[in-house]
Amino acid sequence: MTRTARGLAGAAALVLALAVGLNGCGAIPRSGPVHRHAESTPTAAEPTYRAAPAGPVAGATPQEVVEGFLAAGTGVADDYSVAREYLTPELAGRWHPDARTIVQRGDPALAPRLEDDQYRLSVEVDGVVDGSGVIERKPGGATEVLDFSVTQVDGEWRISDAPDATVLSRDDFREIFAPHDLYFTDEDLSNVVADPRWFPDRVPVTTSIVRALLSGPAPYLRGAVTTAFPAGTTLARSSVPVQDGTATVELSVPDFDPANIEVNRRMHDQLALSLGALSTVTDVELRVDGAPVELGTGWSDTPPVAEVTVPSRQIGLREGDLVFYQGGQTDPVDGVGPLDAFRPASPAMDAAAEHFAFVDAGTGSLITLGRDRDPQVRLSGTGLSRPSFDEHGWVWVGDSAGVVRSVSAESGGEAVRVDAPWLGARTVTSLRVSRGGTRALVVTQQDGVSQIWLTGIVRAPDGTPRRLNQGYRVAADVEADVALWLSDREFVAAPVGAGGTVRPRVYDAAGRYRELPGLAGITGLSGGNGTSSVFAGADGTLYMLTGASWSPQSEDVRDTAFAG
Repeated sequence: MTRTARGLAGAAALVLALAVGLNGCGAIPRSGPVHRHAESTPTAAEPTYRAAPAGPVAGATPQEVVEGFLAAGTGVADDYSVAREYLTPELAGRWHPDARTIVQRGDPALAPRLEDDQYRLSVEVDGVVDGSGVIERKPGGATEVLDFSVTQVDGEWRISDAPDATVLSRDDFREIFAPHDLYFTDEDLSNVVADPRWFPDRVPVTTSIVRALLSGPAPYLRGAVTTAFPAGTTLARSSVPVQDGTATVELSVPDFDPANIEVNRRMHDQLALSLGALSTVTDVELRVDGAPVELGTGWSDTPPVAEVTVPSRQIGLREGDLVFYQGGQTDPVDGVGPLDAFRPASPAMDAAAEHFAFVDAGTGSLITLGRDRDPQVRLSGTGLSRPSFDEHGWVWVGDSAGVVRSVSAESGGEAVRVDAPWLGARTVTSLRVSRGGTRALVVTQQDGVSQIWLTGIVRAPDGTPRRLNQGYRVAADVEADVALWLSDREFVAAPVGAGGTVRPRVYDAAGRYRELPGLAGITGLSGGNGTSSVFAGADGTLYMLTGASWSPQSEDVRDTAFAG
C-alpha cells in the first residue's frame, strides 16, 4: 500500500502514537492530536556535487599515488571507483570507504616513514562520520594519524594497505555530505524524534537512510527512544530503488507476523518519515519476504499533527517576586506569595504554569513551589544551572562539578542524581530538557572552552530520570553559556554576561547554524517557539528579536524564561 509523502508524514505520527508501547512509560490516548518533533525540510536525492577526481597516472611516485588516493576521496560516485584505482586489486575489493569519513582542519601532512614504501598522514580533525552517518565533532587540537603502505603492481605503485576511511576538507565535506533525519519514537510512543545522520549526496541515498534506520538510533539516543523494527531486520535487496516517486523497501524481518497491523504501520511510517524529505520520494511501499505488508483499512482518517510547542507566556522576576510576562504586560503569579526569605534567580515553570522553581542566589539552593504551596528547598550545589521542567513533572539542574540532579515537582521527595559520568570533569552552565522529554541540551565548560551536547534521557518505567547517555557534541569550541530549545530540532545559544556585542546562533540538531543580529551586553536569553519568540536581557531592558534587530519590550521584568 502506498500513500503520498505528505499524507504519510501526517499519518505517521498518529499511527506511531496509537501503537501498543514497547517498554513504554504508560498508556497513551487513542484519539486527538499527537505531537511530532518537526516538519522535515525537503532535500534533493540527486547529487549536487559532481567531483571528478583524477585516477593514477603512469610512472607516479609512491607519494604521488598516496596523495592522489587521498584527493580521490571526493569522488563518491560508483562506490569510490576512482579511489579504488589507486589500490592493489586485493585491497580494492575489501576497502570500506564509508566506514569513517574524517573531516580535516587546515592542511594534512603526508611524510614517508622509516620503513621503505610506508607513509603516514597526520590530520587535525574537525569531525568524524561513522558508517551509520553519526558525526562526532572534535574539539580544537584533536589529531589522527593514518598509515599507508605501497607496493608495485605491473610496474606501477599501488597502495597495499590503507585504513577504511576517506579524508575530506571542511569545504568538500559541506559540498558532498548532507544531513538526513531518521525517525524513532519515544518510549511511550507519544512523539517521534529526529535523529540526524550525514550521508554523501549521491544516488541512492535512500539505501543509506534505510540501512541506518534498521541499525537503530544513534548511541546517544539508545534507551531514550524505540523503533518498530525487530532486532536482526535487514534489507532483503541490495538497494532501495525509487521509481515514479515510489521507494520500494524490501525487508527480511525475524519472526514476522503479517497480521500484526500496528507493528506493520509503525515500521512503514518510520520509513515514510525518514524517506519523505527526499524530493524524489512521494510514496513508500513496504514489502517483507517478497509480499506487500498489510496496513489495514480506515487509515487515512487522521487528525492533524501538532508541533510540540510551549505557551507564549514567560516567567520572570520583578523586584524579587515571580511574575508572568506576555505581550508587554507583567502580571503577578496568583497563589504565590512574597519570596522575601530568598534571593530568586533563574526562574522556571512547567507548561501548565502551576509549578515553579528558581535558584536562591544567596544559598545556591534549588527552590520549588506551586500555586498555594510554600517554597521548598530541594537541593544545594555550586553554580546551579537554570532549572528545567520536563513533561513528566521533574525539575533538572546541573552544577559546576558536572553533577546532574532532578526532583519531582509534585512529590516533594528526595533529589535523584542522574548518572552522567561523562560530565564529571566539566562545568554544566546550561541544561534544558527537550519538549518531548527524550533528550537534554547541555552546555559545558572545561578549561575555558564551551561545548554544546545532545544526550538521550533514560528513565525508569515510572518516568524517573536514571541516566544521561554519553553526549553527542553538536558544537565544539563555541562561545556559549546557555542553549535553549526553539523547537524539538532547533535551539538558540549565546554567551551571557561577558559584555560587548553578542550574535546568538540558531543551531539545528545536525550542528548547522545561522547567526542572529548582534546585541550589546546580553545578560540573559529566553526562547519560545522559533526565532519569532527569542528574547534577551541587556542593560536592565528586555528585548525581543524582531527580524534583523532587537526591539526593547520592558524595563519592568528581568531574567525571563519560557516553560520547560
